[in-house]
Order: sequence, then C-alpha cells, then structure tokens
Amino acid sequence: MRRLDIPVLIVGGGCTGLSASIFLHDLGVKSLLVERHAGTSTLPKAHYLNQRTMEIFALHDVAGAVYAASAPRHNHGKITWMTSLGGDGPFDRRTIAEIDIMGGGGLREVYDAKGLTHPTHIPQLRLEPVLRAQAEARGATLLFRHEFESVAQDPDEGGAGVRALVRDLETGELIEVHARYLLAADGGRSVGNALGIEMQGMTGMADWMMAWFSADLSSYITDDRAVMRMFVHPERPQVGRFAGALVTMGPDRWDGHSDEWAAFWMTPPDDTDQVDTGNAAEAIQDFFKIDAPIQIKHVSHWTLETVIADRFAEGRVLLIGDAAHRQTPGAGLGLNSGIQDAHCLASKLALVLAGSGPELLDSYESERRPVISRNVGWSLFAMSNMALPMLAMGISPVMPPEINQHEFAKLLDPGSEGVARRARLDEVFRTQRIEYAAHDLELGFCYTSAAIVDDGTEPARRDPMGAEYFPTTRPGSRLPHAWLDLDGVRRSTHELIPLGGFLLLTGPGGEPWCAAGPKAAAECGLVLSAVQVGDGGDVGDPEGHWRDLREVDDDGVVLVRPDGHVAFRSPGRVENPYGTLLAALRAITFR
Repeated sequence: MRRLDIPVLIVGGGCTGLSASIFLHDLGVKSLLVERHAGTSTLPKAHYLNQRTMEIFALHDVAGAVYAASAPRHNHGKITWMTSLGGDGPFDRRTIAEIDIMGGGGLREVYDAKGLTHPTHIPQLRLEPVLRAQAEARGATLLFRHEFESVAQDPDEGGAGVRALVRDLETGELIEVHARYLLAADGGRSVGNALGIEMQGMTGMADWMMAWFSADLSSYITDDRAVMRMFVHPERPQVGRFAGALVTMGPDRWDGHSDEWAAFWMTPPDDTDQVDTGNAAEAIQDFFKIDAPIQIKHVSHWTLETVIADRFAEGRVLLIGDAAHRQTPGAGLGLNSGIQDAHCLASKLALVLAGSGPELLDSYESERRPVISRNVGWSLFAMSNMALPMLAMGISPVMPPEINQHEFAKLLDPGSEGVARRARLDEVFRTQRIEYAAHDLELGFCYTSAAIVDDGTEPARRDPMGAEYFPTTRPGSRLPHAWLDLDGVRRSTHELIPLGGFLLLTGPGGEPWCAAGPKAAAECGLVLSAVQVGDGGDVGDPEGHWRDLREVDDDGVVLVRPDGHVAFRSPGRVENPYGTLLAALRAITFR
C-alpha cells in the first residue's frame, strides 16, 4: 500500500475544499486534496459570492480571476418581480416591482464605501474551475477520482495525528495518507458519518427543484440589470406552480442574451407533480408563457434543510462548509459561510503548524458556530419572508384562483384602491432587504473566543433587519475597511495585513506601539507589520476615513489577526506597550 505524508489532508474538492487548499498554500502549509468525482461541479448550484468572500479572495490574489468569469457588475444589480415573460392575458407581462441587490443600483455606493471589493454572481460550475486552476497554479496537490474510505487518529501527540485510507477510483489502489490534520469539506457525505458526528436541526421542509437549460430569451427580456426574476401567477392555485425564479447563468452574456438559465421552484415534500428531465422543457415554457425552444441540460431536486453539526471537530479532524452546516438558499449565506470557514481555519492551522499551541484550534468552533447559527437561522427567516410580497399582492396558496385574481386585479386598479395597495406593497418589498441586501450578515459578525482579547466594551451595533453594516474595531470584529494613502497609491486597511501575519495600526501619537510591536512579535516567532497612520506616519489618511472608524485615540492601537479580525485594541497609550503586546500576542496565538 502506498503511503503519503502531508501536514493537511482535505477531503472534498468543491468550492470550500479548493478554497482551503489555496489559503493553506498561500500560508506556507502543504496539503493534499482528494475528491471522488472526476472533476469540478457540473451543475450551477450556488451563485452568489458576498462582499466578505470576495475580500478574502482579493487578499489571496484570486478575486481577479473570479470576477473575470463572473457577471459584469451592471448585470447583477437588480431583482425583478413579474407575472410572466410572455402571454396575452390581463395579468401577463406585468412588472410588479424591482429592488437593488448584491451591492448594485442604489446599494453600490454603500457597499463600495465599506469594502475593498464588491459582491458578484457566478454559478458554482464556473467558480470551481477557477478555484481549481488557482490551486494548481500554486502547486497544490489535487487528486480527483480519489475517494475517502476511513480515518483513524493517533492518540500520541507525537504521532502523525490522522491516518486516512483513500482509494484511487481509476486503479482501485488504496493509499494510506498520514496527516497532522484532516479537513472535511465533503458536504457531510463521508467523514462526519465515519466519526459519528450528527447533523441537528430541521430537515425535509420542502423540495427544491432546479432546471438548468439553454434558450434564447432575448425577445422576452430587455432589461439587462436583473440577475434574478421572480414570477408570480395569480391565476394558478398549485403551490409549486404559481411562484418561481429565473436566474441568468452566462457564460458569455449575462443579460437577456444569456445562453444559459436556471429555473427554480419550491414544492411541498409530498408533491407528486414533479418536474424531471422528460417534462422540464414543457414545464418551463408553460410556466414562463414562452414558445422559445428549450434545451434541458439538467434537472435536479434536493430537500431543504437547516442543520448544524453537533461538533465541528473530532480530535484532529475539522469540519468546514456543508460538512458542518447546511441551510436554505435564503440570503445566499451557505457557500459564503463555507469559504469563510476555510479562511478562518486555514490561518489557525498555519499558526499551529508553525508553533502555536493546538488549543488555538478550539477557537475555530467557538468563533464560527455562533456565526453559522445566525446564518442558518437567517436563511430560513429570509426564505419565509419571501411569502410576504405575494400576500401583499393579494395572492395566497390556500385561496381559490378566482379570489387570487380578484385581489390581484385591485393592485392594478388606477384609482385610490390601487394606489393604496401599491403603497402597501412598496412597504412590504422593503423587507426583502433581509434576503437580497443582508450587508450586516455579510460583514458585521463578531468572533468571541480565547483567541480574542475582549476589551470589556459593549457589543457592536447590529441592524435587526440585517441590512445596515456598522463598522467597528471592537475585538472580534472584521477590521473596518478604509482607504489610505501609501506613497501616493490608494490602499485599503485590509491590504496592509501581511499574508499569514499580524497588523498593528496606530495613529500620529503611536510611536511606542510601533517600536514595541515587531519586538513582541519576534519574541513569539510571529510576523507583524506595524503601521502608523496619519500625519508623519507610514501611510496617510487624507480624508480621515480611518480616523473616523478606528474608535481609539491618536496614541491608541488596533491589532489585527491574519484572518482580518481585530484581536486586541487599546484606546490610548500604556506604560509598557511591549509587555502589553507580548501578553496579547501570546494569548491570541497560544505561544
């Protein structure tokens, strides 16, 4: 039996596993990724990458390649609610409403002010090849058509840690992989089950259907700003046939001339009127009321669930992405959560493999579980909230078609009744920001763990609607983005974080912190970049962006971890900055 030795084994070659491979390689950690399939995803699956995910990709020099394969920003700034694409009935071809989404339209200025990057739209079948190419270009070892079979752990701390059996599906050969750590990024299909890890939560809530197809819809779609169109049919009583969605899938055009599309419906678990490959083309033509030829590429069904693993680690095996949590598509938090799991964990693994205490890895679950719990709950909340616009239109799945049509007609009335109903509908559509502009969910989460030095201040402000993000330097929070001037070049605060290292930010009176920081880091065997911001400092703050966000005085300090989260701060000068920073760094890194 062939044996391979590697610091980290990654099981699963989807977006989360490939991202972990990239992050670890950039941090100097060798890994081996095994994936049972022959290649990357052949289905669209998830398609939204939020601002924090793209920020992480940017810092690892991946964002440019992702944007190049994504929809142009002007093509994914809206979502539109409609009745149909075609048809000549009294309710057909009606545009009911549109709102700004994904940092587009009226949201563009807000998102651009608070982040280095912007969100984007890219189906998973196009994202995964980009990530695979990025990993391979770095020299990462990826073994497709290799399946995880079993795992055992060495109780001896001096041992390899993990011994996994992997089978080459081409030759049948068994390979014994000895690794310090194993990352399960397999969607919960194998590793977690082998370790007896249970998924807890709600399952079997509804059947979600996706039909991926090619069609020329340019004669029906002339507005090129919407990435998604929601359809409501007041005349149809069936739960699974009066509401659905249409999403542009590119690959070359992302407007009405898009070659590929994805149609979605949600139906009760016991619904017998299912769409499959044989009847999908007819169902799509019927639903959207079009006569364009349809070429079906694939039809898939899956059951909606909101589940979280009872533990994110078992010894030296750690779970990330869908292996640790699965949720509804609401607010697009699933894939993003997985990539952010990988980013958080990669920085901790790099520190541990370089000398930090293994206890640091305990902070992974301490930090990520509260964030995941909120994201999973929010996704269900957002999905449930999607029913509100239909009800405000006068459409209910429990009402007969004639009543739905009668109530919907009032919405179109040119008189006072219609004015009142449309005004009410406008108010309801404002609540859809919890689904399509959840900026606070994307950027506002705050970690709490032994790897964060709590300063005793009140928790940062959060928007109960999940939309408005309030930047803060409170320990545990994402470092606020601010544009600074470095020798005449604009740089984000995030671009100052050394890859795998710490960032110390201080103001015009922070010379003692800047002198003490590198010495304290060297004592701990860590990389640290000390930056004095402001007049006479290392970088300029000509517009006062950082001054307005830092929440410490000119002689205070903000210490940022390699993953971009604030680990420690002091509001002002202290008597012994070296001792203070040394104690903080030792506590944060368990060194």
